[in-house]
Amino acid sequence: MTTKQSNRLNMAKTLRQFFSADQAKYAGNNPLTIRIAELNTIVENLDNLATTQTTDTTANTNLKRDARRVMVNLTVAYANTAADYFDDKDSPLSKQLTTSKSKIKNMTGVEAKIYCNKLYTVVSNNIGNLDPNYVTASEASQWLTAINNFDAKAYDAGVSIDTTQNATQDLKIEFKKLETCLLKLDRLMKKYDILDSSFHGNYKISRKTSDIGTRHTIETPSQK
Repeated sequence: MTTKQSNRLNMAKTLRQFFSADQAKYAGNNPLTIRIAELNTIVENLDNLATTQTTDTTANTNLKRDARRVMVNLTVAYANTAADYFDDKDSPLSKQLTTSKSKIKNMTGVEAKIYCNKLYTVVSNNIGNLDPNYVTASEASQWLTAINNFDAKAYDAGVSIDTTQNATQDLKIEFKKLETCLLKLDRLMKKYDILDSSFHGNYKISRKTSDIGTRHTIETPSQK
């Protein structure tokens, strides 16, 4: 969210607070009540979109690194152990399963996951032929868990890069809705310039507020 957008949202939040505190002033004014409800919805939507936009889709770097390390370590350990067993049986599986950390080191995360999963599948499909002293079913399960865990840590909470990019576009659309809503509120509030000048004056002050973090004192005519 840009600074201009952030200031605009803060102003809308201040306006929402203003209307919430002075509900008695416009009670019975259905057109204004409906427009205020629209304002509240837009503010909530903007807040949600701003949160989505700033979501870290690459997830926590440390979590990814640790998950990859476990996946690679178990792949190298169990694949090579199985390779040793099949080597004694003069099986082509021995060559397929022989691997090293250095071989996986330069792979991308996606490539490493696919490769580790491929070796796991070879062992899993032949687990019944393996001597349990080499790789047990429990160890194979642990290996698969490590592969799936790395996949889960690759991105944050199911939020994709496309989702955050779409949020940026949706923010622009929602801010256009806010602009239209504010113009309609201005029009509906004009009657209070005559009926309740204090209420109208405080509305205009709230409309100009750009930073919700700053405390603003709203003066009424009697305070001047």
